[in-house]
Amino acid sequence: MSSVEYHYPVIGRKGTGGIFDRLPIQTLEKDHPYQFALFILAFSAIQQRSDAPQVVEEPAATFMEIASIHGKPYVEWAGDRNKDISADYSANDKKDTNPVPSRFGGYCNHGAVVFPTWHRPYVMLIEQSIGNIAEKLAQDIEANNPDESGVWIKAAKELRFPYWDWAGKDVPENGLPPVLYEEKVEIMAVGGQKQIVNNPLSYFSYVGGVPSDFSDEKDDSTGQVAYFSKWQRTYRYASSTPDPEGSHTDLLQKTFKAGANDLRRRVAQLFTFNDDENSAIAWDDFSNHTAESKRDIDFVNRGSLEGVHDTVHILLGGNGQMSYPDYAGFDPIFFLHHSNVDRLFALWEWCYTEYWMGSGYEQDGEQYPWTQARGTYAQVYNEQLLPDGALQPFRTQQRDYWTSSQTRFLHEQSYPKYYSFPEFEGIKVDQAAMSSQERAEARKRVQAYYDFDPQTKAKQVTSQAWKHLPVPNKEDPAVPSDHTVIPHYRTFGVHVKLLEHAYNRSYSFQLHHKGNAHSSPQLVGTITVFARPDHSPCKACAIRREAGSIVRGLIPIPPELIDSIIRSNGGGDSGVSFDQTLAHIKGEFVGRLVDATGSELAGAEGGLEVTQVPQHRAASRRVTPVEISLVSAAVAEHVEDKNRPVYLCDWQHHNSIFNGGWLATHKDSE
Repeated sequence: MSSVEYHYPVIGRKGTGGIFDRLPIQTLEKDHPYQFALFILAFSAIQQRSDAPQVVEEPAATFMEIASIHGKPYVEWAGDRNKDISADYSANDKKDTNPVPSRFGGYCNHGAVVFPTWHRPYVMLIEQSIGNIAEKLAQDIEANNPDESGVWIKAAKELRFPYWDWAGKDVPENGLPPVLYEEKVEIMAVGGQKQIVNNPLSYFSYVGGVPSDFSDEKDDSTGQVAYFSKWQRTYRYASSTPDPEGSHTDLLQKTFKAGANDLRRRVAQLFTFNDDENSAIAWDDFSNHTAESKRDIDFVNRGSLEGVHDTVHILLGGNGQMSYPDYAGFDPIFFLHHSNVDRLFALWEWCYTEYWMGSGYEQDGEQYPWTQARGTYAQVYNEQLLPDGALQPFRTQQRDYWTSSQTRFLHEQSYPKYYSFPEFEGIKVDQAAMSSQERAEARKRVQAYYDFDPQTKAKQVTSQAWKHLPVPNKEDPAVPSDHTVIPHYRTFGVHVKLLEHAYNRSYSFQLHHKGNAHSSPQLVGTITVFARPDHSPCKACAIRREAGSIVRGLIPIPPELIDSIIRSNGGGDSGVSFDQTLAHIKGEFVGRLVDATGSELAGAEGGLEVTQVPQHRAASRRVTPVEISLVSAAVAEHVEDKNRPVYLCDWQHHNSIFNGGWLATHKDSE
């Protein structure tokens, strides 16, 4: 390890007297007025707003420094300055020569099994910074107002960084809560009075001007420009102008509400891993959108936490900072988003305590390590990722880097983190379950909360119409001996594999149901590629680009939609076969590739009998999805205990949906 010139340890809210919950931002605002006031004031302070208290003493703890860890400007974080800058220098490497010789290629930990664990100390860092400032503010308030002694300091010690559950039940109807976008917010003031202040959650203004390496992102075909080199603050869905009036909140809300039900279903799928999965492969599938397991047969079709996270980025950003990995960390909503990602990770850990990354996975008797092409001078390219490997740039109080094992809850090697999350469906993430039965029952409740409940759905569909759907019998080895398969019922999804760097920027695949003469097309789901352009200094991204990395995901299809399609085509009563039903399902879908602004890049019609796209109008193989296929599984329930989660089995891949090819509808797809 290189000698350390300076480090700012990430210790969270150590010294505050206990473990306290990270609360939903709406709960913090409504039910904890003193904590909320301190949170807003402290967040304003680390953002170094001109109207905020000037109490930030540690440069490494400013918002500008913390946000820059995720991307630009590509310099070391001030909290982890190193002396040794000699390793792996290459005069021919863009990372080392553009714009100036540098030993730094970023801290990118995307598309890797450490995605959830690396982001945990990252959120702890901003929680620590804001909490420390909140304590100073509380001490000053009580020193000057003895009548309020014991109120503000207590609130400061209990304050933890809040989260926003973007997959909550209210989101499809309400979208973002106002506190996340309104530019003014009301907080508690001394003496029980209320005060209107600028809202640090709505946007961030760069301190000292826009960093010199920020560059505009332009779509030459549409003329749409994200003026990152000129925008003095962050935006969401901004106008294509160097000086927008503000974020287009109405468009943000409309877009997010449209995608919210898909987010709910995809979160539910994360909790449908069976009890007998291969531990390492289950972790690989859950943790990241790339997955290193070599055989398609090893994938368990549940989607990934990182994959859902990617879609939220684009839904929140539009053409603003959240849609671009190099700039996303500067939007304050980034950290409320990642606090919820961390919450989902903690819930999953509690439910699947035995599933972990380990040192890799085994296939056909051969061991395969996890690897990651990373860019900092202290990391070897394609270094093996291990549970005890360094999570740069986050150091502990002992001066070592945090490791993945240390980030875990309820593990013998875990470090104290001084935060938890409120009880959710019987889960308290910092308190071990009494038994595997308790974990299983809680898992089922989480599935149902996020709208996966096949036992109920199977009773609601038109069973006669589904009677031709095949399911394995109870003697099938795929069905556990203590389970029985729900007759004539299958759960359907769309398996998606996209080239990560097809468009040299973030983009998404959208699955739409065509609708009919009386209804417009309906968005079913989205898989997003959250990618940096080739001019980004990120070394890890450059290596993945050269390797042709693939992002994969799963879009669950609502059973109500499947039921409608089956019934509209006669179902089992008309002698329709399963293969014919599969063809009908495929024929009801339309695919679109869209950029972060929602502009269509390419389109495709589903079905077996669609007209082939003419070669001269077809999208280039450079951008065409690797796979968009229909998949389904049978559902088995426990014979005696209906409170246990269902067991998904008999996974079948039903081949491609878009057999007619992809039509280039944008210059970048040609």
